[in-house]
Amino acid sequence: MVSYVIPNLANACRIISLVSESEQGLSLTELEQGLALPRTTAFRILQTLCQERVLAKQGKRYQVGAQLFKLGLNVLSSQRLSQQALPCLQQLALKTGLSCHLALPHAEGALLVEVCDSPNPLRLAARPGTVAAFNCSAAGKVFLAHHYLDQLTELAASGLFVSRTKRSLTDPVQLHSELQRVLARGYAGDEMEYHNDVRCLAAPVRNEQGQVVAAIGVTGPLAVFGKQPITAIIAVLKQTAIDIALSTYRPQLLASKVSGH
Repeated sequence: MVSYVIPNLANACRIISLVSESEQGLSLTELEQGLALPRTTAFRILQTLCQERVLAKQGKRYQVGAQLFKLGLNVLSSQRLSQQALPCLQQLALKTGLSCHLALPHAEGALLVEVCDSPNPLRLAARPGTVAAFNCSAAGKVFLAHHYLDQLTELAASGLFVSRTKRSLTDPVQLHSELQRVLARGYAGDEMEYHNDVRCLAAPVRNEQGQVVAAIGVTGPLAVFGKQPITAIIAVLKQTAIDIALSTYRPQLLASKVSGH
């Protein structure tokens, strides 16, 4: 049977694991002996990992590098974000009667990581793990507006903009105008661009530096959306995005806000 394992990539993963488990770091000799690797192979892998800042060399010992710390913190941050967002999304679904979701930026669009179904019998929501296209989903537009506004032509040329309905925007010029409106009003909309007869709104979630790290959205058939003023839905959507950001990244500020201090 053909093996698709890349031996030196596997060795690099083993080196990262060993170094991360060592409080003082490990030397080239220790890694070479511990993994039964040729010295030259171990040295080249270590040099590559240091160049990518996954590891860092201190004297003769290799330790965890800045990039590996960053990756670990990003994973923890995403997990904490999902945990803090879930009860907020549940409340948002009850207040609006719509299906709600939390999305994270993905190379090909908006990755849904949490979904709360609408309490109404008439509901429509994608499942966690779905990647919604940048150009025709509300959450995707949030990420385009805040991260890729100057790269629309390149993204279009790469085939990332898809036409799911006749309303889907795929032209970079039209999209740029739409995204300028997203930035101005603080939320994005999908007006039957992803599914016919379905509307979606999304608002950005910002971290402590003010960077957009996620988006929350509400989705439903037009018939359900029409049961309350859209301005009311937008207001509660924006406030929920703020509450999620505060509870995840600035819990002390949220505690002060709740206590009235």
